[in-house]
Amino acid sequence: MLRIGPLTLKTPLLLAPIAGHCDLPFRLLCREQGGVGLASTDLLNSRAILNGSAKTLELAATCPADDPCGMQLYGNGDDPLPEAACWAVDHGARLIDINMGCPVDKVAKKHGGSLLLRDCSATTNLAERIVKAVERHSGGRVPVTAKMRLGWDAEHFVAPRLARDLESVGIQAVTVHGRWTVQFFSGKADWARIGEVVSAVRNIPVIGNGDITEPMHVISLLRETGCHGVMIGRGALRTPWIFRLAWELLQMPTPDPALLREPSVTDKVSMIHRHLELLRSHNYSERHALHMMKLRMAWYGKSIPNGKLLRESFRIAMSLREMADALSAFGRTSAAGIRETSPSTIGGAPPERPTTLTGTCLSFL
Repeated sequence: MLRIGPLTLKTPLLLAPIAGHCDLPFRLLCREQGGVGLASTDLLNSRAILNGSAKTLELAATCPADDPCGMQLYGNGDDPLPEAACWAVDHGARLIDINMGCPVDKVAKKHGGSLLLRDCSATTNLAERIVKAVERHSGGRVPVTAKMRLGWDAEHFVAPRLARDLESVGIQAVTVHGRWTVQFFSGKADWARIGEVVSAVRNIPVIGNGDITEPMHVISLLRETGCHGVMIGRGALRTPWIFRLAWELLQMPTPDPALLREPSVTDKVSMIHRHLELLRSHNYSERHALHMMKLRMAWYGKSIPNGKLLRESFRIAMSLREMADALSAFGRTSAAGIRETSPSTIGGAPPERPTTLTGTCLSFL
């Protein structure tokens, strides 16, 4: 378990708010695989929320099966972040997260995301305003957290001091992605620096993030840093079942990845079918669902033998029905003799971390 202020999570494993990927169907898919303690929405623009932007409201959609759900907001001191946080509380958020780490121009050029790391005093003041607004509006039942990077670059390692200052104004947990803003997603995440943030805070939990692509990486990050939880981002895009396997490891007296069993090809095909069903059932347009599944298959196909064939079928598909038919045909072929992935592929020593990472719903639509 992981306790963040008044909120207790069943596992210390969190699905990151991955821009362009963490819509409601994908969050539900990850939850159904097992092991997810908290899933968060995509990044939400505070002004767009209050202006009723259809796209932003779609990103904020949640439902009872998506509980507990965190909503991540971005902006700066000139934006209505406290008001947007109160809106999020009213629309199903069990946790409000402030984005202080996104390096992409769309966010950072608007003085949000990682740019907040360049003026820690102003950022702390902004966080305090949000904390006070949410405390009043929720009666203390919804915690406010922050997700940050180590700093803008290696000459400005601000994360320990900023985390400590944020704790002093009521932030109840911090997530640290172990890269500098200027790195984007290149190089390796510096887990040792995450450990320095753990040492800097007094009582709040620190959640580690970066280069978690295998279940055993969760164990390694917890051991190396002393952090209290692990947030998984791009690793979940390829293997949404990573949370379940990592949770199984965490419950072992002596974690042994050789005891884990990766889903079979049949299981993986069924999971992709389920993703299609979730997109349909939550009223996503055919065009949007097609686009999303083509993106997803670029990731899913990496974990399936002969996945290139399935990726190509999805690439040329003109409808969700064609995708479903391609999945069914692939599944039948697999059952007839394609060798399934061996459980040993996730056994043994943890693989080396990569150097480059290429109910009824409240739909609000």
